[in-house]
Amino acid sequence: MSLEIKAVTKRFGGLVAVNDVTFKVDDREIVGLIGPNGAGKTTLFNIVAGVFPPDEGRISFRGQDITGMGTAAVCRLGLSRTFQIPQPFTSMTVLQATMVGCLHRTADISEARELALGVIARVGLSEREELSTGALTTAGKKRLEIARALATGPSMILLDEVMAGLNRSEVQDILDLIRALRDEGTTVLLVEHNLEAVMNVSERIVVLDHGEVIAEGAPKAVVQDKEVIRAYLGDEVDDAVG
Repeated sequence: MSLEIKAVTKRFGGLVAVNDVTFKVDDREIVGLIGPNGAGKTTLFNIVAGVFPPDEGRISFRGQDITGMGTAAVCRLGLSRTFQIPQPFTSMTVLQATMVGCLHRTADISEARELALGVIARVGLSEREELSTGALTTAGKKRLEIARALATGPSMILLDEVMAGLNRSEVQDILDLIRALRDEGTTVLLVEHNLEAVMNVSERIVVLDHGEVIAEGAPKAVVQDKEVIRAYLGDEVDDAVG
């Protein structure tokens, strides 16, 4: 078992952003976390990654309780994440930005450089090592986000909207990369609004709505669930849809 989320709740004042959420992610599994805007997906990611603690519930990673741990401690255990809006160090090159993550694994600059070059090649950014991060295309910045997360050497990665803003060809390239990472042993939990993409790559789907899990299962079953259809299309959806 890679990740186990048990009855997690998070409140912001009177708003319950995440409400009694429970699900698991197995080792070397790709799980998609979907839901309409405001469903609580990114809030849940932030809780798992250690940005802030839950008000209730527990989170375990590879058998260890990580509830309330900070982001640095969670990352040291092998759980890394990307951000919905790429946040590159614009004063750095692609190589330098990736090396920052590699320095989490080693204090040796030469070793960090070699590790970074390997990660850069892995995500398809070879020959752009010396390019300023700010000069990358949207697709390039998305790949750099993945590279920065992979640079820390995680066993599990949380991908937050890594396909947003990409064209069909670029999306397919990212899907191929996600599958390859899984095949190499990395567990993946991804938040994604591109339903076609997430259904295509995920082995299992968890659906959030108003902070609660309303469906979980195989992609084909979830997409036909009436509660899921209503969450995306509204209460007036025809019962025959799906």
